Amino acid sequence: MVQPSHDQQQYRHVGHVMGAEESVATLVAPFLRSALSAGEPVVIACPEPVAGELASALDGARDVQVVAAGATGQRPPDAIATITALVDRELPGDGRRLHLVTGPDGRDADWSTWTQTEALLNHVLAARPVDHLCLLAPADDGSDGGALARATHPWLLTDQGAVANADYRPPAELLREMQRALPPDPLEETEPALAFDDLDDMRTLRRALNAVLADSALSPDAAQDFVLAIDEVTANAAEHGIPPVDVTLWCSPERLLCAITDRGAAFDDPLVGYGPAHGDMAVGGMGLWLARRSVDSLTASPADGAGEGTTVRLVVNAS
Repeated sequence: MVQPSHDQQQYRHVGHVMGAEESVATLVAPFLRSALSAGEPVVIACPEPVAGELASALDGARDVQVVAAGATGQRPPDAIATITALVDRELPGDGRRLHLVTGPDGRDADWSTWTQTEALLNHVLAARPVDHLCLLAPADDGSDGGALARATHPWLLTDQGAVANADYRPPAELLREMQRALPPDPLEETEPALAFDDLDDMRTLRRALNAVLADSALSPDAAQDFVLAIDEVTANAAEHGIPPVDVTLWCSPERLLCAITDRGAAFDDPLVGYGPAHGDMAVGGMGLWLARRSVDSLTASPADGAGEGTTVRLVVNAS
């Protein structure tokens, strides 16, 4: 496998957009046979019939394991947690690399969600000794699947094996660009369902949120998750930002948006909060990770117009 000279991480992320009639025996199976010949295990986490076809093409090799494919269309933090748990469970732990194959899926998630997940895997799994081959379905919505694959994978699978990809974008750079390209949310032009200026009592906020969300389109579990996320971000703003802290909630039948604003310096790291900071829930310091797991979108940007301050926006889809 050819490796980009600038890359120092253990995780090697290889992308391949499969042709409509392409067989896994053409490029994928020979690529994996080289790993098996080196004594390294292969884990296939692909949907059927791809999993069966690929296992058959590898001739039932001893070090090949087929596991259940992860659900598609998950929120990026959930998808990343699922893949990370699989990797940690299957890593040999004896110095050998794990070779993981995932996809192709039906593109249940939109391309923005998929791009976030694929980009973030390079950050979250950087220290794991894994060769991860992502089989990607062709885009069915007019998007350029090849361009997105090149942006999120440092390697691409070709008939020469895995080759370095000059079009790869570092995850922070790519996600920051995506975030800045987001248009203003039209919900913020409507009357808010709830607004606190200079919040000074978290219990009052929680009670008000629970009252409003009880009449929203969210299920009770989703409402509880949303309150948790708002609570974590608001507490983070109160502790690490500069008061006053303002909280505004907008609701529609389709989705809900909460904006939390403080007057501190805006943080501009889209990788913050992906993966627990240390894994010990009792210690604290995991608020953004918990919040990201509880909502469909969490973004941070400079507060509107003031030139200083930070606004964190949390969005939950009601359907």
